[in-house]
Amino acid sequence: MFIKIIFGSVFLFLYAPAFFTVLFFSIIFVLIYLYITSEIIGKQFIVWSLVLLVTLFLAFNIYLGVKSNRDKVEFRLTVFPLQQLAGSSGQNLIASAFWATLNQHLKLATQKKAVIVSPEDVVKFAVFDSLAEMNYISRLNGLIKGDYAAIGNVAQDGQIFFQLINTRKKKVLFSETIQAAGDNIGTESLKIVNKILDHFRFVPHEYNKDLKFVSVESFSIFLNAMELFRKKEFKQARQMAERAIAMDSSLVENYLLVGKTWFMQAIEKRKNGKTGVEHFQNANKWLLKTITKDPLNAEAYAFLGEYHIYRERWSLAEDALLKAFELNPNLPRLYLSISRMHKSRFKKLGYGSEEDLFKKAIYVNPCYEDAYLMLSDYYLFENNRDEAIRVLEKYLNINPNSVPALMALGKIYLVRNDILKIIEVFNRVIKLEPNNSDAYYNLGILYYNSEDYDNSYKFLQRAIAIDNHLNSHLYLAYLYEVRGDIENAIKHLRMRIRYRKGFDDVFAEEARKRLYDLMHPDTSKAGQ
Repeated sequence: MFIKIIFGSVFLFLYAPAFFTVLFFSIIFVLIYLYITSEIIGKQFIVWSLVLLVTLFLAFNIYLGVKSNRDKVEFRLTVFPLQQLAGSSGQNLIASAFWATLNQHLKLATQKKAVIVSPEDVVKFAVFDSLAEMNYISRLNGLIKGDYAAIGNVAQDGQIFFQLINTRKKKVLFSETIQAAGDNIGTESLKIVNKILDHFRFVPHEYNKDLKFVSVESFSIFLNAMELFRKKEFKQARQMAERAIAMDSSLVENYLLVGKTWFMQAIEKRKNGKTGVEHFQNANKWLLKTITKDPLNAEAYAFLGEYHIYRERWSLAEDALLKAFELNPNLPRLYLSISRMHKSRFKKLGYGSEEDLFKKAIYVNPCYEDAYLMLSDYYLFENNRDEAIRVLEKYLNINPNSVPALMALGKIYLVRNDILKIIEVFNRVIKLEPNNSDAYYNLGILYYNSEDYDNSYKFLQRAIAIDNHLNSHLYLAYLYEVRGDIENAIKHLRMRIRYRKGFDDVFAEEARKRLYDLMHPDTSKAGQ
């Protein structure tokens, strides 16, 4: 009877990984065997050992169960990109506005209770010609852990044909035809959203449903600005968003977009060794404007928190990030920002490590490239290269043409000195982006380390020809030194030093030291 009670209790809580579960049952069987056969170990000791073991196992599973339920959502829906007609710019413009508004309504209504993957996340890797095929939609949605898909097509007469699909069962749950016009975009999109929520018997989160646009033209400018932002053309995106504000000051998303573009430009400045102070100040100003217009805008708080992190104002950063988390914990970028805080700060939210935060970001948006890159970097820092590779390959299975993921993978293979993999990965990058100087540079390093100096020279020269790739100058200097051409070695070392990126530029410092040794050979020999 005692044994039956033990096993009955255990099977209620099987959240533990398979390894721990197998280990637990193995020990249980050993203890039971000893209980029956052993004449040396007391039966009371074995019974108490069983009780202690089961208690610990149950406690561990309860902890995992609570953690699992914390992350549980009611449904996962992917809003696929709208399939539009060629040449029908007016109809497509209204349809795009409708589709963007529907996506926005869904996110605001569900927030923490559901995962909504946006069209702009899927557009990076979706094959548009295949979006009419059920098998393709089902397979693609499965890759990003989606259960349901929202599909839209624009007809010849401008009507939008909408379908909600259960992609696991490959079944259309309901369809609707919408005649969207400039003055009813918000109303019509809200009708579809309510029908979706009704299907799931979902009680929507309270939010401002009054999403109005003064003109479809201004909203089209906003959509174009968003597309530029996605392509990382931040200055052009900001200018376009400011134009949209001049035409329609009621759309809060434009204020947020201007703040985000200033912020991203500031980060670019920092990467190039500049302070970016003015850009950070402008980002702060526009983010605060956004919050003034919409105090419940979680994304504005999230970017404000990130701004304070860059300014090293940790308490203000924590306040803003916690506010964003409270308003909407399904913002993937939020978790990457929180990971930059001290552990004592993010443990308050129930996350024990940066790894947990990166995995949560992927959970709420399985298409989020930056989360995979940061999780891979985390494993690489922990010297777990196999896991770092696995994470990148998982994302590349979703988006095979991700150049950042391929570059990260190639650099891991460089560390491993896996020559065939290095060549394969960086050639894939060059095929996708023929002017990617980093790819040529990394191939140059590979051939330099392999003492194939002719090929190394060819790839490094190509990297410099594309955009004056700075670190290629350092390796070219090494090559010239190997060839005994000290004059050209000095020339390239000086070039690298000249374009130093701040005080912590290790490559520029390496070039400076090498230049000193070449210019003062007697001194360097004396040091030896």
